[in-house]
Amino acid sequence: FQRASRAFNDYPHLPKLLVLFTVSGGGLATVCHTAFADAGQDDIIKKKKIVVLGTGWAGTSFLKNLKDPSYSVQVVSPRNYFAFTPLLPSVTCGTVEARSIVEPIRNIVKKKNFDADFKEAECFKIDTVNKKVHCKTTQPNHLGGGIEEFTVDYDYLVIAMGARANTFNTPGVVENAHFLKEVEDAQKIRRTVIDCFEKASLPSISEAERKRILHFVVVGGGPAGVEFAAELHDFVKEDLAKLYPALKEHVSITLL
Repeated sequence: FQRASRAFNDYPHLPKLLVLFTVSGGGLATVCHTAFADAGQDDIIKKKKIVVLGTGWAGTSFLKNLKDPSYSVQVVSPRNYFAFTPLLPSVTCGTVEARSIVEPIRNIVKKKNFDADFKEAECFKIDTVNKKVHCKTTQPNHLGGGIEEFTVDYDYLVIAMGARANTFNTPGVVENAHFLKEVEDAQKIRRTVIDCFEKASLPSISEAERKRILHFVVVGGGPAGVEFAAELHDFVKEDLAKLYPALKEHVSITLL
């Protein structure tokens, strides 16, 4: 991040394309940039416009490290906040509130000492010839009308839209499994766990079916998987056991 920011600070007149992407743990995987011919004198005087796509670890860290006021920055993302993803396992079990691990991206933008703005939208096309980013809104317009589309011009483009969970083309994963990558995922998992206990408490459920419903499988033995399994154990054995004492002995957790 420091090297990427220094490139902008030291050479503001060189158009660059930066690609920042993250892997599952949120760490920076790659930073690459290409520089082209020097801009004319008029372009040097005029503020260069940086467009940042994404509000995850890479995009937010780049934004925080950029301090040169000679730039104008436009941030575009369908997510209007930055999430501290290492605490997602704690959110699933209520140890930490979801609002405690998010920061509105507008708070970060307004603290910058240069012209910066944020648009809640997703990019669906990049025109590298004319240096334009084509975007569309992700939320329906309740005041009337449908999806709004607009374009944003750029001199420098930072692509930091993160990564997607890899299913390795395993059949049934998308349809039946939960992913733990976003705040919404953590909240959905919490609701599902509680729903399982509610269903298992019904008198019409057999013992075998009750054990099946209360068998939770965590796939992935990395930091997130291990921490989630531990948080789930505490949530089930300490919190839910008080609400569903008859179901405590039927619960099992498997980590693969």
